[in-house]
Amino acid sequence: MKKYTFFLVLILLTGCAASRKAPVGAPDGKQYVVILSMDAFRWDLAGRSHTPTLDSLARAGTYAEIYPVSPSNPFPSHYAMATGLHPDHHGVVNNNFYDRKAGRKLSVFDAEDVRLPGFWSGEPIWNTAERQGLTANIFMWPGSEVPIDGRQATVWTPYSSKPTYYERADWVIDAMTRSEAEIPELVMWYFEEPDATMHTYGPESPQAVAQAEHIDSVLRYFFREIRRSPVFERINFIVTADHGMAALSPERYINLMPLLDTTQVIRTVPGTPFGLEVKEEYADTALRILRRTGHMKAWRREQMPRRFHYGTHPTRLTNIIVIPETGWTLDYAAEARPVGKRGTHGFDNRDRDMHMVFYASGPAFRKGYRQGSFQNQNMYLILCRLLGIEPAPNDGEWKDVKRMFRDK
Repeated sequence: MKKYTFFLVLILLTGCAASRKAPVGAPDGKQYVVILSMDAFRWDLAGRSHTPTLDSLARAGTYAEIYPVSPSNPFPSHYAMATGLHPDHHGVVNNNFYDRKAGRKLSVFDAEDVRLPGFWSGEPIWNTAERQGLTANIFMWPGSEVPIDGRQATVWTPYSSKPTYYERADWVIDAMTRSEAEIPELVMWYFEEPDATMHTYGPESPQAVAQAEHIDSVLRYFFREIRRSPVFERINFIVTADHGMAALSPERYINLMPLLDTTQVIRTVPGTPFGLEVKEEYADTALRILRRTGHMKAWRREQMPRRFHYGTHPTRLTNIIVIPETGWTLDYAAEARPVGKRGTHGFDNRDRDMHMVFYASGPAFRKGYRQGSFQNQNMYLILCRLLGIEPAPNDGEWKDVKRMFRDK
């Protein structure tokens, strides 16, 4: 069969690598998956930066501008990619939330909270894979640090900001360059940038561009070294993100406390979206006030528009959910407070500032293909397809992603 240039030619500019002869799913065509999440890598960031590695990946494989689940925040989104479920169904309805069953606020950043029975629902992809006889190595992917239904990946690494991105790349390279019998079929890894920088300096800042370019240099190193893997020709690579980022400003700030009757407010869950629990007899009045104020949309949780797939969780959502207009900050305080961040997420997931990147290349993916946009809970179905495993119940839509595959 005639051989043609594989994607790392463009990435490394060092010569040719052969394509795969075996079709996806053939008995002699066992394939592997390595997926990286770059937190908050917005859809347009590479276009404003010098990112030759990512640019080459887009040309040589499949690229899409995709959008997150709602809310467009790190843990709800990462765990949606892992399980194929919307946050209403996988239970991590925001990074922080009030659980009426527990009787208190819970946080994904609290080491004790995340180990509570029932904190996580659904089956993450590493458990799906290992339950069906495969091996997973998960490096810092949100949600992977605790056993879920009594199961964890064979190898997992707790989150720490201390390892450099080059060191994290070496973890993956080491896993994929062992003898073939020791190589995991699934590897997932995570960068907390450019999210952290964008929060501090804004999504369109020079600092954000610098982070994108640093990540690209790490990926150039990674793709050069991963060629040593004995299964290199059978690895499918995905590089993606969990959400985008919108710019904030001090002028776009609304303090809700002076607007509402505080005697009727039971609790607030600050953030984006903003949660308000009010006395039931005051709910309609509160909604009228919020809607009249402008620069926000507010609903009773059970009346959230269907497209959000949000509002049905039985214990973890307030009775009023408020999503500010993109770029606006909501607060609930005795006095107005300065807006400390220059960027954030959590806004309407269909707003383009919340959209992010999806790059995919390897034997299973079409070459030079521009995939239509899709919601990122479909990542679970993509990973199951690549690994040749049966998915657990999920909210994915196969029709939205099937065209990216060479053997559709």
